[in-house]
Amino acid sequence: MKTYYSKLFKKSALVTLSLSITIGLIGCDQKSTKKNVSATSTNPVTNPFPTATPYPTGTSTPAPTSCAYGSGTEPGVADSGQTINYYKLNSPYIIAHGANQGNIVFSTESNLPANYNQNIFFSDSRFNVRVIPRYQNKGTDSMGIPCAYNPQPFTKMNIGIVLRSRQSSPGVGDYHRFSDVQVDCPSKIHEFQVPSTSDPLVVEVMNVQWDWSCKSYEQQGYPNVPGVCPYDNVWQTECYALEVQFSTDTTKDIPGTRTYQ
Repeated sequence: MKTYYSKLFKKSALVTLSLSITIGLIGCDQKSTKKNVSATSTNPVTNPFPTATPYPTGTSTPAPTSCAYGSGTEPGVADSGQTINYYKLNSPYIIAHGANQGNIVFSTESNLPANYNQNIFFSDSRFNVRVIPRYQNKGTDSMGIPCAYNPQPFTKMNIGIVLRSRQSSPGVGDYHRFSDVQVDCPSKIHEFQVPSTSDPLVVEVMNVQWDWSCKSYEQQGYPNVPGVCPYDNVWQTECYALEVQFSTDTTKDIPGTRTYQ
């Protein structure tokens, strides 16, 4: 599916737009990520491709009014006398572009800075995780690819996390999807199964979806479009940031609601 981002509102004094029923041409200054579509189609079910405008420069993205599962800043719980607080991958954040399902967009094994202490990912028995999606204002992602656009105002995400040993193939391990996670709010905490290994564990991010595609259609009068509502893959032109918090057997545990509750 191909999605057009029209910037003609910035050029209305300079560009004369001519729409043709036969060729379906929207404009000459666009970005796209999905399948080609005729602009003459008005059927949102058989041909649902919205035209979205990048979030305006200098405008704040919407902030949550409240978070269901805490603030994400709570102190850890020392259940076995630990003195180290749980870890947060927030300096730097994980930054990724949208991708198709099944593609790994970030790995702690290969996408953290070379001097990052990988030993924090070692654990014998406990590896509990929660995630916090955030907006990313341009810059570059964790693979060094530029983020060309201001963020779209999504409000929720689905985020897939894999925990695996270094001996396993990428994407092969204990997988959990954090669902309906509000932007700038923490998810529930998931207790992953820890593989038996003497090496630091690997955390991977994949299958990230947002609610913005659906909201874009709704704003154009097409609610509940099949295939993109309530969630769709983040468009491949778009960047988002992700804070991953995790506790191991040597750290204090993350307090809060578990995924099995």
